[in-house]
Amino acid sequence: MITHFIAIDLVKVYKKPQKTIANLKIVLAWGDEVEVIETTAAHIKIAFRDFKEQPDGSILPVATEGFILKASGGRPALTDMIKPIADKDVLMVWFVDVQQGDGCVIQTPKGKVLLLDGGENQLFARFLAARYSGSSLENPKEIECIIVSHGDADHFEGLPEILKSESNVNPKKRLFIDPKRVYHNGIVKRPGKKPDGTTRKDTELLGRTSKVGGELFLTGLEDDLFEVENQEMNAPFKSWKKTLKEYQDRHGNLIMKRLDHTSDGDFDFLESENIETQVLGPIIEKVNNKPALKFLREPRKSVVGIVNEDETATPTGSFSASHTINGHSVILRLKYGNVSFIFAGDLNEEAEEILVRNQAGTPIQSEILKVPHHGSADFSNRFFEAVKPLVSVVSSGDESEMKEYIHPRATLMGALGKHSRIDRPLIFVTELVAFFKMEGLAKLTANPKKQFFGFSRAAFGVVNVRTDGKKILVYTNSGQKGLKESYSYLIANDGDIPVRQDIVMA
Repeated sequence: MITHFIAIDLVKVYKKPQKTIANLKIVLAWGDEVEVIETTAAHIKIAFRDFKEQPDGSILPVATEGFILKASGGRPALTDMIKPIADKDVLMVWFVDVQQGDGCVIQTPKGKVLLLDGGENQLFARFLAARYSGSSLENPKEIECIIVSHGDADHFEGLPEILKSESNVNPKKRLFIDPKRVYHNGIVKRPGKKPDGTTRKDTELLGRTSKVGGELFLTGLEDDLFEVENQEMNAPFKSWKKTLKEYQDRHGNLIMKRLDHTSDGDFDFLESENIETQVLGPIIEKVNNKPALKFLREPRKSVVGIVNEDETATPTGSFSASHTINGHSVILRLKYGNVSFIFAGDLNEEAEEILVRNQAGTPIQSEILKVPHHGSADFSNRFFEAVKPLVSVVSSGDESEMKEYIHPRATLMGALGKHSRIDRPLIFVTELVAFFKMEGLAKLTANPKKQFFGFSRAAFGVVNVRTDGKKILVYTNSGQKGLKESYSYLIANDGDIPVRQDIVMA
């Protein structure tokens, strides 16, 4: 039973009550939950979950015990290192390496869980099964909300893998969930081919449209995916609809809703913990008195382009389904105390310019930014300038030569640094915080004549962000049990320049 949580930045846990390097078991972080078994003047014995590599190369949670020892000089005191779970006020966010795609977990101080996107493979489901082990069909993990920022496969095709995990031969890789709400941007992708075999044009891929002047608007926005016919969905959408139907049949009362910048009250379930959530996008317009989204265009191909009097770039390319669905991602600004997050989906330059103009008078400055579109070169300096992030997280990864997009771009990384609020901003890339162990030459099981040079995953690629609304702790793990890259900042008042703090480690 969880009784306490770690109350300082980082704390070393030892196998035995002896402070030696060889005896070091793990380093736990602020907000990690433990069970206190024994307390003495010299140590606290705890039970917690550790993660161990399995023979097949996977990393799974195991129950274990260890000792937190009295700090040298007596500071911090043992009683300051852990606090009762009832006093936990730490909001925890995990940005998970799902290779090419996005996958993020938000957990409130009182344990409410929100999932934002889920990649397009099994990595996100594996991470969740390890993080929330012990679920079953009779006792599923309650998920307050699943937000699909937009309908590109690399953001939600991995979510049905959670349902598939229920039948995994290894019980520790299974996860049973009970989602309460599913939010999305209302755009459903059609199959690339029509029933007669002809290829759909870009302007036919996203549903009904209406032309107003020289602009095209998407008017076929959907709220309930169950009401969309299967023939009107591409393969990832059909799989997601089938998955949601299974959860609906099991648990009932699944709320499914389209979000836009006028949405209000959809995150009221967070208000009791003083967490404010604002939907910044997509930004709708009205066509025939109904909500519609502007059909976006291909971006300019170089830094030289047509520029309006207000210095914003005007896309001159053809209408683009991919830029439309990306640019109209669900954009969330989550605020806890003095600390704000912006989760920016796959925003592109045209959409970012629209967002900045729409937010006139409403600040979008935030300490933590989930960088749009995996670090694409299709970005607006104005957007980064308005956000002024302290911590930027790029979610990207190379899977194969067919999915190599040169993410993140060098120009994007430079712009993030330039527009940060501090001289030494933190810019993380999920694929760069995953650690792998060299295994050497191996043979393919299916074809022993073919050889490859193999690596195994030594640590999940995760950027951890934790805050109580005043302090921010950001850290990543490594292949070494006692080594983390960690930073701590104090945000004394809303909008203040962050004050760098020394990491506290017992």
